[in-house]
Amino acid sequence: MMDGQDPFRDPQEPVKRENPYKKKPKDDEIPLKEQTVGKTENFFTSHVRLITFIVCVVLFLTFMGPLSVWTVMEIVDNYEQKADEEKQISLNALLAIADKGSAAGWKDFRSFSLEESVNQTDGYVSWTLQVKDEPFYIIVGGYGTKNPPQTIRVYSLLSGEYADLFLDDVHAFVQENQIKPE
Repeated sequence: MMDGQDPFRDPQEPVKRENPYKKKPKDDEIPLKEQTVGKTENFFTSHVRLITFIVCVVLFLTFMGPLSVWTVMEIVDNYEQKADEEKQISLNALLAIADKGSAAGWKDFRSFSLEESVNQTDGYVSWTLQVKDEPFYIIVGGYGTKNPPQTIRVYSLLSGEYADLFLDDVHAFVQENQIKPE
């Protein structure tokens, strides 16, 4: 024991010592199979990155999802409202149609934003149109859109009166019922 030799070591076997200066491999340099040798492995321990990603996505959608859906819905509503306003009939277009008199028909109103209602029992069709930025609305009515309309009336929201496009002077009616600047 005095000579620094281990009495239990076989003298024929060479001494193996680790080099203290040799670079040891890091965990990420060791193959995954060697890292987990002898350890119990299940789905959760083998897919930590995937599970972390899914949890982050779920948390993001939980907090940001409703906000983004609400924002998209508001953008769509604004776009639809703007499109409806652009398709509303203008007062000048109404007066141009009124100048046609009895030649005015369904096709004159088809390109504008309108609400259609159909009576199922007799097939009476009526279209309601709002005049853009004015206190008037128009109701066009008749038995089917293939036949000429029977009535085209311009109603005033201020007085509740109406003018028949076929019988009355629509220009005078509009002048009397317009909002006058003060």
